[in-house]
Amino acid sequence: MLKELLTMTILPILLFSLSSAYVVDEQKGVVAIGSEEYILEKVEAEKYETIIHDEEGIVELEPFRPRGLSPKKSELETSAERGKLRGQIGLDKEAGKYTKDTIIPIRVVLNFDEDVEERFEKEFEGLFSDTLKYEKKQYREYDLEVNVEQLDLLVEMDEVLFIIEPSDKPVGYVPKLYDLNGDITINMNAASEMMGVKKARKDFGVTGDLDGNETRYTKNDVVIAVIDSGIDTSHVDLDGGKVIVWFDAVNGETTPYDDHGHGTAVASVAAGTGEGDPGIQTGIAPGAALVGVKVLNQNGSGTASKIVAGLDWIYDNLSTYNIDVVNMSIGTLDDYSVVRDVIVAINKIDATGVPVFVSAGNYGDGRDSSGRFIGRYYDTLGTFAKYTDTPVGSIKDPYEGGWGLSEFSSRGTGRSGPYIVAPGDHIRVAKANSTDEYFTGNGTSLAAPMVAGTYALMYDAAYTAGGGTIRFSAFDMGEQNEDKNYGGGRLLAYESIRNAGDFNGSFNPNRTYIVDRNGYINQGSARLYPIKNNSSDADLNITMIITDEGMEDLGIAVWEPGDDPYSGVPATYFINHEESGMPQESFSISRPKLGTYYIAVVGVGDSANYTLEITGHQLQPQ
Repeated sequence: MLKELLTMTILPILLFSLSSAYVVDEQKGVVAIGSEEYILEKVEAEKYETIIHDEEGIVELEPFRPRGLSPKKSELETSAERGKLRGQIGLDKEAGKYTKDTIIPIRVVLNFDEDVEERFEKEFEGLFSDTLKYEKKQYREYDLEVNVEQLDLLVEMDEVLFIIEPSDKPVGYVPKLYDLNGDITINMNAASEMMGVKKARKDFGVTGDLDGNETRYTKNDVVIAVIDSGIDTSHVDLDGGKVIVWFDAVNGETTPYDDHGHGTAVASVAAGTGEGDPGIQTGIAPGAALVGVKVLNQNGSGTASKIVAGLDWIYDNLSTYNIDVVNMSIGTLDDYSVVRDVIVAINKIDATGVPVFVSAGNYGDGRDSSGRFIGRYYDTLGTFAKYTDTPVGSIKDPYEGGWGLSEFSSRGTGRSGPYIVAPGDHIRVAKANSTDEYFTGNGTSLAAPMVAGTYALMYDAAYTAGGGTIRFSAFDMGEQNEDKNYGGGRLLAYESIRNAGDFNGSFNPNRTYIVDRNGYINQGSARLYPIKNNSSDADLNITMIITDEGMEDLGIAVWEPGDDPYSGVPATYFINHEESGMPQESFSISRPKLGTYYIAVVGVGDSANYTLEITGHQLQPQ
């Protein structure tokens, strides 16, 4: 899921937990914020808990047991046994709901052989002659109506991959990409640098290359499968044989291409070489090989049958091409019953030890892919993300207003959220069909390949060290422990790669992270956090997230150094979505002044629980 804009990423080193660090004193007068007056709740810095993130702030997520991870990549077999009857047809057949007189509308999807259509049509004619007719819908897909006896005969045909309910309705989407001309920045470079990826590649010698030649790509390297709209292998970041095999479920083309652009952007984040802008635009794992699987059309949408066919192809070829990790930056809000077969196919791959990183969705701002308000901001994880193990949400890095959640990143509900979050805000990516151009985009679509690429580097590190398990290290953000916004936490790429290879080393992103994990504000009040800023070298970034799920109305107010809210001076800045119900307010100040900022959470229309996160360089609570 890929929205547009532009931004980058960094990493905090110092965490002050304010939830127990401040004590509310007596009310101290009123102050003007916007057009209203609010009662000040003076907050004294009585006690600070300081956490150095590489010592106490790390959360270790559940370990993976990667398929084929050993000093020599092994050919592990996967059982290709799975029923040909998918979805409701398979369920009804198994339940005995079909009688000999039942007429069953079906779609037959053929296997991956080059001449499969010709062979199927010839055998079909021999089996059914004039008693049964089909309508060819699209490449390798046929619609027809059958009785149960005819259904059984079709199941026995070698050319048939699976049979599903007939539908041309798209169930997977990505937005059209736009070239933000003039807005190209060093975003990819900043993201990988602030995650610690660049330093890890330098310190530990990992790129995803396993055969000793970083510019020769084979199945003996770490292999990343990208299931999307295709990959443009004419782009300099993705050429030179980087795509070692290609499958087109949409049009059956044998040469890689991308007539939409989304897949090329995703692939460049995961494994682009950066040749179009050396040293700046390098993807996460530039030495990794790619497998391209096209399931989305030129409009960025795909049917269930196409997506399932692509996933089945990946599953059937895990051993053939030594696929180690899959990226699926495709989203939907359709009901589980509509996309059940896609979810089953994802989880079947995952069960082999090959993780499938799925974008969490861009619905956190309450809008679907068409811009329509969906009526909520929480419980907005895409359906693929909600029912699979490793969905990825998006955060802003400190250059782009973080550390903090991207407003568009889909949110969970209760204590359940994405698996992990990574930079996906204002990321510079390869532009398809341009040879060497880039554009800047937003989306959990870009956060997912950040994680898939990092996994490839972790695999490289563990492969070199002879390890058998790897796990992600994350930084706990927002509410304590796993939560509905940040899930398991922010990806710590350097630490994840270091630990996978049992290496020694450290990474310092030079950012201070201050958090109140358990804030509460009364309506009509303003709760003040005085923060001393000792450096103008980095932006001062503020993220307030309302953790109640009832569309409560809170805001942020900021007084710059020299302005004293206790003397009645109006707030310098007031940030509030007013009546939209959006549960998040964010604000950034470039080259902030030295001195004490007063930052307030404001109970505009409601009382509510919240988290407050403040990031900068050399910050000190007062």
